[in-house]
Amino acid sequence: MIATSPLLWRKAIALAGILGMLFAPTASTAGVVDGVQTAGALTIYLGVVPAATVRGHPSGHPEARMHGGGPASSHSMHIVAAIFNKTSGARITKANVTAHIVEPGGIQRSVRLQPMTVAGALTFGGYTTFARGIDYRIGIKVERPPHMPPSQSNQIPHSMHRIAPVTAHFTYTHD
Repeated sequence: MIATSPLLWRKAIALAGILGMLFAPTASTAGVVDGVQTAGALTIYLGVVPAATVRGHPSGHPEARMHGGGPASSHSMHIVAAIFNKTSGARITKANVTAHIVEPGGIQRSVRLQPMTVAGALTFGGYTTFARGIDYRIGIKVERPPHMPPSQSNQIPHSMHRIAPVTAHFTYTHD
């Protein structure tokens, strides 16, 4: 078991509170249902906010330029995922992250979530469009690069261990 400091826990609780405030739905029937999921060895926080939030930044602000700038549609949303190691609480910073979105009727699309740093914390985000009044299923797939176990760090590179992809499932309603 990995020891964690009280400061680390306070930071994690503060981040969870900030994510809750940032990603809280604006209407009682809208938003991500249960925006924290654990899958495999990961804990994933998912938020969906209007793209207009990003468009509201001044042009010189780094968030105004992320992912090539925000789309113009009134239904455009910014999907944000923060990913942590379930056991240690360490933030996952090296991963390929994809949001797989399924609409009623089986219509599917995928959005690559790009790494982005906001207020010094790395998360993954991307833009998509959601129609109002529809429940969507969003699968956040996290693929991490192979790694060398610490007990084998003095061995040759072919002993790298592949980490199986992990997907957490969320429900989102755009109101």
